[in-house]
Amino acid sequence: MKDITGTTKMCALIGNPTEHSLSPMIHNSISFMTRNDMAYTTFCVEKDKLGDAINGAYALGIQGMNVTVPYKESVMEHLVETDPLAEAVGAVNTLIRTEGGFKGANTDILGFARSIKEAGFDIRGKKACVLGAGGVARAICFALAEAGIQSIYILNRTKEKSISIRNALNKYYGYKAIDIHIHDYESADKLNINDFLLIQTTNVGMYPNNDDCILESSSLYEKAAFGFDVIYNPYETSFMKKLTEHGKKSINGLDMLLYQAVESYKMWFPDLEITSHMVSCTKRKLTDSFGISKEPTDDLFAVCAGTPKPKDNIILTGYMGSGKTTLGHWISKRTGKIFIDTDKEIEKECGRTISEIFESEGEEGFRNIETDFLKKMLSAGISNCVISVGGGTPLRKENRSILKKIGTVVYLRAGSDELYGRLRYDARRPLLFGKEGEERREFIRKTLSDREPSYLDGAHIVIRTDGVYFPKIYQVIHRKIKNYNSKGYKRKNRRVPFHKKQGKET
Repeated sequence: MKDITGTTKMCALIGNPTEHSLSPMIHNSISFMTRNDMAYTTFCVEKDKLGDAINGAYALGIQGMNVTVPYKESVMEHLVETDPLAEAVGAVNTLIRTEGGFKGANTDILGFARSIKEAGFDIRGKKACVLGAGGVARAICFALAEAGIQSIYILNRTKEKSISIRNALNKYYGYKAIDIHIHDYESADKLNINDFLLIQTTNVGMYPNNDDCILESSSLYEKAAFGFDVIYNPYETSFMKKLTEHGKKSINGLDMLLYQAVESYKMWFPDLEITSHMVSCTKRKLTDSFGISKEPTDDLFAVCAGTPKPKDNIILTGYMGSGKTTLGHWISKRTGKIFIDTDKEIEKECGRTISEIFESEGEEGFRNIETDFLKKMLSAGISNCVISVGGGTPLRKENRSILKKIGTVVYLRAGSDELYGRLRYDARRPLLFGKEGEERREFIRKTLSDREPSYLDGAHIVIRTDGVYFPKIYQVIHRKIKNYNSKGYKRKNRRVPFHKKQGKET
């Protein structure tokens, strides 16, 4: 958990509204990984207070700011300087502290270009068809021009905004530099273009209207070479699904969001290095926060791999219901570590739920799959992760040995009565199927007693969780890991009955 002190630099997002923003997650994660003493937050600013907010932020020493709707255009009149490209676009999304005030820049351009490049599509010399003519479309058209696009086809319901974009491009790049065509949506099927980049820039199809699409049916899906949708929630939009139906690859706007933020961060702190590993870790947190992570297991290992530093990883073990997953998410959000739930990753890899694996292959078959997965984690050299493992994972001696090599193993210890209260009505656990009331209570008591020696033998740290809040639990974990990092792992395994030691671990 980051401590904010009197020397902590501040950055922020201004807009209205701002409570939905993912920017704090991105910037605070990067700060954690770069060990930069910076904290990022959001400010919801009323329309008639924008100038006061800008001046006040500068007076308070704020290092830099991002700007979101509806102020990307109007903020420009309150700046001491604007980057020439951002001025041509007519929109600013990044403010950099400079002498006498803030300077404006537009990193949406850089974010879009990088997302397309890393997806494997080369813009130079190609054609693009842009659906929509709003502020995002305007920035994307300039990004296309910067990347060397040959022709741009802009489709919009009305032509006035499209013409405005064309005039701005012509003025900045020259009237013969880019071939620009203006059309409405009804003309989509009449366009004589092939192998082009199809770009969706409107909010049509955004959650909760997931089934909507700006072009319900069009030959453009068949003729396009690659697709981009600025929307990232849902993760796969109707627009993207239509491209998939025609065998075409597409990406959403999440990478653009991430990369524009990275570029802003570089402008505020030019001396800091943001590695590709840091960017991958941050992306993983973004997708996990939506529950939309699409990376298969092998990609997960690639994202988490780095210079092997096992002490950077926190591994949470304990009986089912001990809070491993919930605490893991809590730690991840506050430290920048990537959260991994081994049960969920095994389900992705196998294409089946844990219950289905238990039903078809039995517990022994599942444990074999589980051990193989742990071996893959170890060989991948994952780093900067918080990992929640299944309640039965430490029962195998081989698993306990692997987990200790992967990271610092923390046993979240809870009493049987506490666990019964948490699991009394839980219908998700395969081992509890068919057990109710006192039978379930007795099963929990007996299996916990049987497993206790394995949990203790496999742990570097033991934390009692009965009635203890997450901040306190993590405070203890953080302190003990810090001690271990300086002194080495010296904990002696204590096979002591729980009722005699309860309450003394923390």
